[in-house]
Amino acid sequence: MTQDVRDLLHAAAGLYRDDPRASALLHDCLHRLEQPLRVAFTGAPSSGKTTLAAALGEWPTRALRDLVLLDDPGPDDVPDATVRLVRHLEPDELAAAHPPGGSAFARQSAVNSVLVLSRSDEVGAGRIDALLTAKQLARRAWREDPLCTGFLGVIAVAGQLAYGGRSLRDDEFDLLAAFAAVPREELERHVLSVDSFTDPAFPGPIPVETRRSLVVRFGMFGVRLALTLIRTGCDDRVKLSAELVRRSGLGELRDTLAGCFVARAEALKARTAIIRLEALLADRPRPGGDRLVSRVERFAAAAHDFRELRLIADIRGGRTALSGEPAEEAVRLLGAQGTAPADRLGLEPDADPNEIYDAGLDALRRWRHEAERPDRPHAERTAAHVVVRSTEGLLALFA
Repeated sequence: MTQDVRDLLHAAAGLYRDDPRASALLHDCLHRLEQPLRVAFTGAPSSGKTTLAAALGEWPTRALRDLVLLDDPGPDDVPDATVRLVRHLEPDELAAAHPPGGSAFARQSAVNSVLVLSRSDEVGAGRIDALLTAKQLARRAWREDPLCTGFLGVIAVAGQLAYGGRSLRDDEFDLLAAFAAVPREELERHVLSVDSFTDPAFPGPIPVETRRSLVVRFGMFGVRLALTLIRTGCDDRVKLSAELVRRSGLGELRDTLAGCFVARAEALKARTAIIRLEALLADRPRPGGDRLVSRVERFAAAAHDFRELRLIADIRGGRTALSGEPAEEAVRLLGAQGTAPADRLGLEPDADPNEIYDAGLDALRRWRHEAERPDRPHAERTAAHVVVRSTEGLLALFA
């Protein structure tokens, strides 16, 4: 795919060689194909963009090391993928989170956005079960709300808790442990709100500013959760840090970015280049440009990666008839767990090529059968055809 895009960009560079502005844009498109994937964090003010991007940045994981995270993209920043943050799953916020329509190819390949309910600790007035409730609401919205169907996932994350957990210091743990050692009946009424927690009349010698700093770092919900976790076994900084991050939902977001964005980086960067090329051809038409437009249209029609991503999202969002084991196999064959042949077939990375080929052939026979069954609804057969095409591509590697 990337080489096809390079060829199109070089052809366009020849067409616009006497136009410095167009030439600069095309050169930037070519350069960006060799650069890391750019992921923008967008959302309304106070949605937590900077905090969530900071929680993900510098995470010691190979999954995200090839991403550039843009927590406040400017008008000249062109991201390849987007994490869109909302504070509530309300119709007006969800409608505003959808990007402009753009070209036909942009709409058909709109598989580069994840929606995040970014302050999920505020759900249910910040009760201790707020994160669980928020995750249930996010899953339900992704499956049932038409305004969520354009996203590759809807994920509940407590950004402040995630960042606080990842950067938890020894002195902060010691403070929280000291609070947790106070009998619950004595402390309970003082952790109901920020005002009660930072009240000068708060019992004990810990200054108001020190208590306020804990609220700034973790939120009142995070403080209450940390106290509960310390009382129930998180008896050192490392344990508490790991559990706060796990509960925050940050791991689910990381895995989604790795599976939907990192694994498809080449395709998503190619998508960005094609959309920018389409806009150039439309805004600055040239004699002979129609032939290049036709080439772009043929490329868009043949781009299978985007069909795979869309079908993965539809299956996981419960918007197809596939369920159970067939659905699990379908998303794996489509590349949801990795795009290498062994990953798609559920085999070990060092599996013998003959084993991979035989497993691929077996999968192809079964999914061809599903795609050709007259008793299946059209939508289900169409989905099976996408899986067949993915499996054929897998086997072509061994031809």
